[in-house]
Amino acid sequence: MNFFERVLLDHTGELGLAAAGLAGPLESAVITPRFDTSRHVVALVFAAGDPAPRVVAKLPRVPGDNDGVEREAAALRRLTDLAGGPVPGVPAVLGTLRLDGRTLLVETVVAGAELTPARVQADRDAAVAAGRAFVDALPVVRPAGQNAGWYDAAVTAPLARLAERVPLDGELPRLVDRTHAVLDRLRSAALPAVFEHADLSHPNLFLVPDGGLGVIDWERATADGVPGHDLVFFLQYLAESQRSAWTRPEQAAALEEAFTGVQAWALPVLRDHLRHRAVDPGLAGPLVVATWARSAATLAGRLLAEGAGRAAAASVADVVAADRDVTLWRRAVELAEAGRLRSPA
Repeated sequence: MNFFERVLLDHTGELGLAAAGLAGPLESAVITPRFDTSRHVVALVFAAGDPAPRVVAKLPRVPGDNDGVEREAAALRRLTDLAGGPVPGVPAVLGTLRLDGRTLLVETVVAGAELTPARVQADRDAAVAAGRAFVDALPVVRPAGQNAGWYDAAVTAPLARLAERVPLDGELPRLVDRTHAVLDRLRSAALPAVFEHADLSHPNLFLVPDGGLGVIDWERATADGVPGHDLVFFLQYLAESQRSAWTRPEQAAALEEAFTGVQAWALPVLRDHLRHRAVDPGLAGPLVVATWARSAATLAGRLLAEGAGRAAAASVADVVAADRDVTLWRRAVELAEAGRLRSPA
């Protein structure tokens, strides 16, 4: 019996595991994500002899690094409250446990088939429809008239923190200035605050049995999201999958192909979603730039703990310089400066 099985058995009643189908002996499979920003050990938990997992347990690798799991638990609970009940395709929090300085998060499994690049290639239109429906259904948290100051909170402040902590010999401060210049029209726009997952990409995506989208890993979620962010992130994943774009130049080319020119397929989808949100569809191009700027801005906080030493900071700088989101941010700014991030008439 491993750590996860022992802890869950000790807290079966508190977590309501019987209702999740875990009333007897347990088995588990421990997953170790291999990403620079991965902070957790994850276990899939099964009823003994059952091939389908019933719950997921997430534990920080480092004692005290509880922000990710606690943020995910709070986000899922808030989303459930805003939606007035369980959200299809979204895990439900069964509980959190405090264990020797670490917070263990236990939540239900999202059952479905992984939305892998191969599945995207097999039927991109079905993937687009599933993702669009999922993002459309995420709640508006505050209407535009009650969301003053959104740009400074969602764009200006995060970019300033990134440029200060990881300046990359001055490149990022210059890129921040260019970003604000191409987002001048967006800065003054009245936008609602929407619930945002912020990481709608593999391996967080599943096609659930009813054909809809299932989404896991909500630790980057926010109730102060920007319209279009999740859809841009998702469509970029589809674009990369369609092209088998695994290198940074290929990923930048996928962005250009999907969002620019008369053959662009992703920007019109984004414009339709913005109309659904009562947002000017002419802001689609600036919102593509804002998506990758905002996503890149989260890197320093995820990679560099407060008080890290000089060696750690240098390592973070290397990771940031090579990061996909930074590459896409840089390319989106270039396309906007060239006047190319515009949907066909």
